[in-house]
Amino acid sequence: MTGAELVATALTTGAAAALTGPARGTVHDLHDALRQAVRRRLASPDTTAGPYGVRVLDAHASDPDVWGTRLLRVLDACGAGEDAEILRTARALLRAERLPAGPAADAY
Repeated sequence: MTGAELVATALTTGAAAALTGPARGTVHDLHDALRQAVRRRLASPDTTAGPYGVRVLDAHASDPDVWGTRLLRVLDACGAGEDAEILRTARALLRAERLPAGPAADAY
């Protein structure tokens, strides 16, 4: 899995997890942090993705099935898959999403 694929997977998984079940505060917070980090990367003047990339990120949040391929392309184009902060947040989100919800989660 490439870095861009990892980030896209985390964005998709985090959006779905943030919408379901109680005790998902950590996942929701990490998802928001990842989206903001990706948004900053896409909006950076050093990338070619620019406003189109930000629009794709926003559209992906509402319909990941339709926008998933385009999101992967803009993540790859802007270098999000090589950004240490973005990758660290994506990995943390995926780890947090796998934790069981409820009282058992306190054991972790």
